[in-house]
Amino acid sequence: MIHNHLDAEKQCKRAMYHELGHWLMGRNVGFDVGSITIEKSNFGVYGNSEINPSPKTKLDSTNAIYEHLFNRVCILNAGVIADILWHKKYEPEIDSKNDTCFFYNNGVMDKTAITDKGKIEELLPIMNSIVNTPAQDKKLLKEQMDAIQKQAWDSSLCFLQNNKDLEFMGNELIKEFEKLGKQQFTTEYLIKLQENSRASESL
Repeated sequence: MIHNHLDAEKQCKRAMYHELGHWLMGRNVGFDVGSITIEKSNFGVYGNSEINPSPKTKLDSTNAIYEHLFNRVCILNAGVIADILWHKKYEPEIDSKNDTCFFYNNGVMDKTAITDKGKIEELLPIMNSIVNTPAQDKKLLKEQMDAIQKQAWDSSLCFLQNNKDLEFMGNELIKEFEKLGKQQFTTEYLIKLQENSRASESL
């Protein structure tokens, strides 16, 4: 659940960055992406980044299945990482008082009230059974799945850390929210924004 140290406006801005992390990672690994929406409900602010996880071709091997699921976990991790990067930039005091586990355990929810952590934990046992003989000891089984999660996390972190699109697009989404109260961003707008981001790098 979103922590209580932020007012409603900051929760919306945080959620925008979080959802943008998903969107950028989804686009990076070749998933079809759509709009980003931020809304409120009785459990607080939640976000939605439209990403189609359906494979585009037949997954005709266990390696192909694993790679597809791995990409999905990378996309989920990217939301948490973008959230952390937002805090480092806009709320450094909160960031300094909390570690990665805090943000992983207290992430932005989607409209089903599920966090990225909850979704990842559903996929890891399946992925583990593809690459390992699942350990029967709970501690060893956790270690197997933690190793997979670390690999996915590191992949997402490498992509998003110092990512110019995240910084440029995130700033623009926040500006739109501050000026117009805008909380829904179309696919076309986001793609154009990414093009503008890349054009600005070449100047």
